[in-house]
Amino acid sequence: MLSKCLETQNERLLQALEISHLIAGELKLAPLLKQIMAHTQSIMNAETCSLFLFDEEKNELVFNVCAGEKEAQLKEICRLPMGKGIAGWCAQRGESLCIDDVYADAHFEVAFDRQTDFITRNMISTPLYVHQKLIGVCQVINCQHGVFSSSDQQLLEAMVPMMAIAIDNAHAHQQLLDAEIFQHDMVLAKSIQDSFLLDVLPELDAYRAVFHMRSAFDVGGDFYDAVHMPDHRMAYIVGDISGKGVSAAMLMSSVLSDLRLQLSRGGSASDIMNRFNVELCKKVQQGMFVSLLLMILNPKTGQIEIANAGHLPAIHLSQGSVWQHHEASGPPAGILSGIRYEGEMLSLAGGDMLLLYTDGVPDARNVSDEMLGTDRLLQWLNHAPSDANECLAYLKHCIAKFTADAKQSDDLTMLILQADQHD
Repeated sequence: MLSKCLETQNERLLQALEISHLIAGELKLAPLLKQIMAHTQSIMNAETCSLFLFDEEKNELVFNVCAGEKEAQLKEICRLPMGKGIAGWCAQRGESLCIDDVYADAHFEVAFDRQTDFITRNMISTPLYVHQKLIGVCQVINCQHGVFSSSDQQLLEAMVPMMAIAIDNAHAHQQLLDAEIFQHDMVLAKSIQDSFLLDVLPELDAYRAVFHMRSAFDVGGDFYDAVHMPDHRMAYIVGDISGKGVSAAMLMSSVLSDLRLQLSRGGSASDIMNRFNVELCKKVQQGMFVSLLLMILNPKTGQIEIANAGHLPAIHLSQGSVWQHHEASGPPAGILSGIRYEGEMLSLAGGDMLLLYTDGVPDARNVSDEMLGTDRLLQWLNHAPSDANECLAYLKHCIAKFTADAKQSDDLTMLILQADQHD
């Protein structure tokens, strides 16, 4: 009888050692956890077993996987605050529990049985640690030969460190993969973005346009463009897409493509903006939008029409005077398809300049977290050089001096259009 018992124990220990092979054999978390649960259920002669992973941010145990039929139901309902339920008690105390009758235990959450039509009779619940850091709780449930023994508890306690290491390795592997994928996506997004942004703005007789853009991150949400229209007008665009990263880069490419298409079809700045907004509303995901200022110049007449979708108004510099044009006539594009954007007409006298910019300029902050603000920008422009290139260099210098060593938190874009001085 004793030899039979020892033989059984040896078999279970050999089975338990198989879990150690999972550490090197499987690095994807989901299949790894499935294998661990299947091995544990078999070794422990349990009807089922389950694993809760610790959500450090919410201080909760979240059901992750089990061996059995109720996994889908449990994933929907099973979250335990630290200290609640048997698993929560084990996690909070850092101790195992072997319970012969769970319904007689005050910590047991009977609601889960009622919601899944499962009957829990007995269990062993054991916390998992890696480097003294809690990562979850393993439970084996309903011994198939009565109740779990103290030797069963000792066996599970010997197994969980191997489980914990395997899970931690899988987490680390996934983090490396995620970092590689993220870096690849950033390179791709930047390549897409760079392919749409002009290195040099097109030239136009009697007018000059210069720009500066500095992204806060590898891939930004700001964009600019200058497009020759079929009727010989020139369109200038400055905008800002909600969000950053790959999603913003992909939306930016779509936005510029759609704007160029609408510009090729002609019409007033107001008409073009309204058509563009209707199309954008059809394709953007909820919560994504585009602030945009579209300026169309007729070089024959010197007339300019501006349509503004939730963007900062243009700033006019003329013979020592500086003022802002009208506020946006509607919200950012991509929010309301039925909105109508109105156009604003203006003209540039010889030497006049128009500054288009994104909110990264007034929102820039210094090391004291003080915001640059529009008033300071207007004060600087009162003393700006009268040449577009020199004015842009002056603004870049002023912003750099103000922000100094402060970390840039938003993209920053400026575009200046200037009419040449008349002879």
